[in-house]
Amino acid sequence: MLQLKVLSITKLALLGLAVKIKLLFLSLSLSVASGVTLAAGIGEFNESTNLAKLISQNRNLCNTQLRCGSKFTNQFYASNKNRLIWSQNGKVTAEAEAMLTILQNAYQDGLQPNEYHVRELEILFDQVEESAETGQSPPAQVLVNLDLTLSDGYLLYLDNLENGRIKPQQAYSNWKISYSPRNVLAQLQTAVKTASLVSTARKAEPQLPEYQALKKQLALYQQIAESGGWQIIPAGKNLQVGDSGARVGLLQQRLALTQNYSIAESSNSLAKFDNLTKLAVIEFQIENALSATGVVDNITLSALNQSVNSRLKLIQLNMDRLRWLPINLGSRYLVVNIPSYSLYVSENGKKTLQMPVIVGGGGENKTCLVNSKITTLELNPYWGIPNRIASKEYLTKIKRDPAYLAKHNIRMYSNSTNEEIDPATVAWESINQTKFPYFLKQDPGKGNALGKIKFIFSNDCGIYLHDTSNPNLFGRNARSLSHGCVRVGKPLVLADYLLANNASWNDKRLNTAISSGEHNWVKLANPLPIYIVYQTVWVNADGRLIFKRDIYSADNKDFPIALIQ
Repeated sequence: MLQLKVLSITKLALLGLAVKIKLLFLSLSLSVASGVTLAAGIGEFNESTNLAKLISQNRNLCNTQLRCGSKFTNQFYASNKNRLIWSQNGKVTAEAEAMLTILQNAYQDGLQPNEYHVRELEILFDQVEESAETGQSPPAQVLVNLDLTLSDGYLLYLDNLENGRIKPQQAYSNWKISYSPRNVLAQLQTAVKTASLVSTARKAEPQLPEYQALKKQLALYQQIAESGGWQIIPAGKNLQVGDSGARVGLLQQRLALTQNYSIAESSNSLAKFDNLTKLAVIEFQIENALSATGVVDNITLSALNQSVNSRLKLIQLNMDRLRWLPINLGSRYLVVNIPSYSLYVSENGKKTLQMPVIVGGGGENKTCLVNSKITTLELNPYWGIPNRIASKEYLTKIKRDPAYLAKHNIRMYSNSTNEEIDPATVAWESINQTKFPYFLKQDPGKGNALGKIKFIFSNDCGIYLHDTSNPNLFGRNARSLSHGCVRVGKPLVLADYLLANNASWNDKRLNTAISSGEHNWVKLANPLPIYIVYQTVWVNADGRLIFKRDIYSADNKDFPIALIQ
């Protein structure tokens, strides 16, 4: 059978020994589990061999010998009365063979086939084939081991494909992420009952347009890796229009692989940096969030020389993050992508509204990932200043000038009594960050940090979208500047869009309500799903693969790279 090309040299070095050990344990696993010994003399399958009883005798199906990666494998067999599901009458089913093919092709979704026991399964299937060639039924132990191993691989595969290989709570413990994993055990149980094991596995792949677009790019980069990747362009002076030579030739070859740049028929030494080359360089710079000068400086050269494997890892990681979302986002939804500082609304697969945003900075100010619905607009909002902001940032200003709060329309209240407190009456020398028994609230109006509109959606992080009193910050390229909330660049446009289905609300009424200065709540007739995501790599409307800076250092997670079989 075909074997998978694996990135990790360490894994390759250890694989031979590991497989031998695992095969030995596979054959012995059922005999050692729970202290029960397999009856001597059980060899080839026959009608008198009670395999269900054989499995039931070994209550601990997933022991140290038979490696089970899924926590659900034992539960599944217990709920399935310990029956084999991948073989009948001593023969593996067509579904078992089809499932093995699916697991072998897991690399097409950026997943590592060997994490689903593909190597062990290939050997077990070979053993079954060898028995068939001799006209004999396979040994009972082989059928049992094949069943357990394939079921475990199945559960792992479904879990990784639907819920992500990386579980956010484990990988990003200091970053709040809305995440509701799907029950893969229930899916397997249903698939067994409905005889839909293979179709269930095939439907597990996310159908999101964003995911499918990344999957196409993954295939392209896997093909590039299969052909040997690209050559390193040596360091040297900046390359620009008018230059020629071997470095220009290598540049053109590099651009041809990912920018659809047509190389002129010339040797490397005769290659010329023409206007077409400049345009291809500009496209590359745009796609990699670099200054679009058309000149290959040291920064652009470094990006060009990133290995194909490093690009593959980023594509795979970003496909994995999309698995944290629901399988179906709906026909109409809003997406905030943190690394791109952007917001868009999608309707029937098309982006109908786009605007820049400002997102949270690093540390405790990270913008959390959200799966929710915008339900309400707050016009001329109050701002309840979070305690961590009040005690850290405002306390110093208050101590310096107790009138600071009044100058910025901020009221102070007692945490214990909710009564308004006059800052002039407080002995501020006794107040510190750990002892700040007050609640600060900014009134609507000029200077309010939330601006004129607040967009409310349920979440565990206490964040929302809002206008801003400092729109000049949208002129910056890097906009991770907030305390966690998302400031939108065109709040009135977004509000108009959200109110389109609210009777009697229009652009004129919205402007009048805001101009009045009065605080008001407007419940949306048609709430809009909102997804705040973290995608450092995605495909734009032109089909271009875009790479953005990893502002929260989320891309530094280990993710084994699977290549074409």
